[in-house]
Amino acid sequence: MPMIQAKITAPITEKQNAKLHTELTNAVVDIFHKPIGYVMVNIEPDADLWMAGEKLERGAYVSASLMGELKNADCDALTAKICEIFKQELGIDGQHVYATFQTINQWGWDGKIL
Repeated sequence: MPMIQAKITAPITEKQNAKLHTELTNAVVDIFHKPIGYVMVNIEPDADLWMAGEKLERGAYVSASLMGELKNADCDALTAKICEIFKQELGIDGQHVYATFQTINQWGWDGKIL
């Protein structure tokens, strides 16, 4: 049950939104080997993000929550892919993309705990 939440300072078009959802989903499937049917992605454009006391004109914060053990190499690979996606699609430099990773031990779905 991976959940990727991205807050992006930039406005995005519907086409960009759909492409970002697809690319982030595919990155999780490829890197963490999770079934696509369980991957959830949420993108919030026009986020008000500040770093070091200054508003980020072009930046992003991504939170990845996944069940199971997270390997540093996989988290590193996903961070690199996220930076690549945001640079290519939105012109956001990797130095302004921040990512966090959380291991979830219990996840409720379909009326039960997985």
